[in-house]
Amino acid sequence: MSQSPDLRTLLDSWPYDPGRNVRLARGEGAREFMVVRQPRGLELYEVNGRPDGWRPYGMDSVLERELGRLAAARRAGAEYAFKLSAEKCAELFDEGTLYYHRFVNFFQLKDWVRAERDTARTRRLMDFVQVYGEHEEDRMRLEQWRHHVTRMNAVARAMILLERGQADEALTIARDSIEEIEGIGEELRGPGKLAEALIQGLGKSIEVSPALRPREGSVFILQGDYWTIIYQGKTERLKATRGLYCLACLLRHPGREFHVSDLLIRVADVPKARTAGQTVSRVGGARDTDPILDAQAKAEYVRRLEELRGDLAAAKQLNDSEQASKAQEEMNLIADQIAAAVGLGGRDRRTGSEAERARSAVTKRIKGAISQIDEVMPLLGRHLAVRIKTGHFCSYNPHPDRPVAWKF
Repeated sequence: MSQSPDLRTLLDSWPYDPGRNVRLARGEGAREFMVVRQPRGLELYEVNGRPDGWRPYGMDSVLERELGRLAAARRAGAEYAFKLSAEKCAELFDEGTLYYHRFVNFFQLKDWVRAERDTARTRRLMDFVQVYGEHEEDRMRLEQWRHHVTRMNAVARAMILLERGQADEALTIARDSIEEIEGIGEELRGPGKLAEALIQGLGKSIEVSPALRPREGSVFILQGDYWTIIYQGKTERLKATRGLYCLACLLRHPGREFHVSDLLIRVADVPKARTAGQTVSRVGGARDTDPILDAQAKAEYVRRLEELRGDLAAAKQLNDSEQASKAQEEMNLIADQIAAAVGLGGRDRRTGSEAERARSAVTKRIKGAISQIDEVMPLLGRHLAVRIKTGHFCSYNPHPDRPVAWKF
């Protein structure tokens, strides 16, 4: 912003009151701006254009720039190739947070026209990212706020109509677009009662504070018989299960592949009191004609061995003895697994389908734990569903542009 008010005068004459902490002021050239009183100072917002007054890339906003890029791709017949990278989404999310805070302040001022304008823009942003976001985590990140933004947009539109004397149209919007506002019905045809119900119904949405980007310090900590999990600013405590133990193991070692037999051994060492009522899968002892390694398992072993050979060659080139040792150790482990599964002449050894039962047991536990998390923390549930790989080898593979700093 090019001009700010006399801050000391404002602070001295305007004690902090969370219910009355937003004002409109005028600066040089009668330019209007928004002033928000905070406990330790002031925040200033432009009332038009981008709230911080910045013109990214010489344009009104990052959103306008990306919409321009999309329009150019369409003119060139290349819309199919247009994607919003993780970096672009991060820019859009940062900008969206500014608009979110500004339109919440417009609601406090009862500036319904500007509130409707900014909430409509935020809905366009959500739709844009939902369609063109390259990565699912980015496409889903804004969805948690869609209900609140849609609700607030509908309230702003209804209030504009009420101020124009169009009470019937306002009531139609309220009934069609806004849920859970007590008393919305025929009995609220009076403009005053309808306006009061709409404003009261805004409470929950205005109290929401968006966290549009991953926060540092996500937590997955075992405390007694419960896991404390913190992600995207939300905290939950879940009863310990063997599936959560498996997840914790994978989260501790992003990018590392664990064979299901390794995870079963780790789970078997979990104190019984922490997973009361659960049973440890036994994968041996049965007699049938299944091979120890089925075709899928063999293919996974082959793929992993090829990756490890490449890692080993690269480590030797770089004289990285530690990485070379790790790659060789895992190759030896796979060789032992194959030797136990294949007999003379390359024939499959037959057993009680141990490998398949191990794969099934571990997959069931991990997916069950993800479902358990998804019920109370949908964003984390979605993240894990996309980034956890199960099979004979299991791993956690966060996107390189969206790493999560887990604390254990």
